[in-house]
Amino acid sequence: MVGMRDMEELISTVPEKETAEYLHEAFVCYGAGAYRACVVLTHIALFEGLRAKLNAVAPVNQAAKTIVEIIEPEADAQRVFEKTLIDKMKAGQIISQLEADILHQLNRQRNKAAHPSRHRVSAEEARFVFSEAVTKFLSQPIRQTSVLVDEICARLSGPNFFPAKRMEDVRLIVTQETENLDPAATPLLIKGLVRLIDGSDEGTADNAHLFLLGLADQKDPAIRNHMVRFVITPKSSSETDIRRISELIAQDPEILKDVPPASRLRLMTLLRRNLEETVNNKNSLYNSRSNPAQILARIIEENGEDFVVDHFNEYALEVIDTTPTAPDFIKSIKNAPQLLGRLQENYRLEAGHIKFGHANAFARVLPGIDAELSDASSDEDAWRLLVAVTKAERIGAFDAADLAKGKFQSLPGLRTKALTFAVTSPDQAFRFVTESGSPATGLEEFRALYFDPELPHPTA
Repeated sequence: MVGMRDMEELISTVPEKETAEYLHEAFVCYGAGAYRACVVLTHIALFEGLRAKLNAVAPVNQAAKTIVEIIEPEADAQRVFEKTLIDKMKAGQIISQLEADILHQLNRQRNKAAHPSRHRVSAEEARFVFSEAVTKFLSQPIRQTSVLVDEICARLSGPNFFPAKRMEDVRLIVTQETENLDPAATPLLIKGLVRLIDGSDEGTADNAHLFLLGLADQKDPAIRNHMVRFVITPKSSSETDIRRISELIAQDPEILKDVPPASRLRLMTLLRRNLEETVNNKNSLYNSRSNPAQILARIIEENGEDFVVDHFNEYALEVIDTTPTAPDFIKSIKNAPQLLGRLQENYRLEAGHIKFGHANAFARVLPGIDAELSDASSDEDAWRLLVAVTKAERIGAFDAADLAKGKFQSLPGLRTKALTFAVTSPDQAFRFVTESGSPATGLEEFRALYFDPELPHPTA
């Protein structure tokens, strides 16, 4: 409960001097037991303070300017203006519905106190009116809504709005641009950004898209809700923004949990179309925001494998069947056993492929992913993969042969795990060797051929 000391401290939170003077008089009345006078003076301070705040921002806030032009003549003529002021501030989105309700309540309490009635103002009521007026309104700045949104959108055409496209730089700029933006204006901003993406030149549209990504990066549940309503849901039925939608999902994968089922179904189609467009660049474009493997990795990291399997299984399997080999992808899928198992199968197929192009391409990337892949692999996975490489070596794949002839010493992580499996499960290990078509008559012969550094490879 607010006490006298609290009331006095509240006065210091009001920046406008004249408003603070009214509040001081109200405080003195309260201390003298004149609670009715305290309510009336607090009411004067409240609405004079709101007028002062509106006048201060009117030059840069169109909503405030419009209200000032309506209210000031009424106030100057000493006509009742309070209810009109409240309604206009609500209509201009300067205050919320809840704030408008509070102001109407304070206005009614003042009327009961100021006019002859049987209502007796208590100390508790006076303290309540005083506290609500100061904490909810007089100590707060005027909400920046549509005008600030308009300013941001107008400047997005500038070629240097985002000097760099790295997410850490985008995040910094978006945070600074929105630091004075009231949360109530977020829907207006998102809708404005969407309009720029749809109807502007490419540079402005790209900047608006980056701004959306910066907002999504904040991982704010309220922002996420607005993104679903004004971006994801309406655009999921179109194919014109496949890349932008894919990047937005990658930036905040948790947004998928808020997407309605029908829109989620449409999104999977868009993600699969994005996969079709980039499948031939599966490795070189992994760092691209719209790369399918990176999108899948982010969804798994944020939402878990169960969510992916339940809602985006077709997309996930299609991505994995492109056999992405980016180290970061392998790290991300490490804790998704079903999807990792499918990826391991694809790796074995590529490693032992009968077409030299496939086998050699995979053999060339293996040393670069040895650390991540060995960390994500079981001992059995490692053994089966290296056995598959020896299959490609026997049919003449040169890059696979280089790994095998080098006794897999360029793959220290996988080699260690593979040898562990050969020691702990020799019968099963040799069964995999036999299934690969190796002519080795026993496990020891196979190990001597491909794993024993003391013995030269016959064709080395």
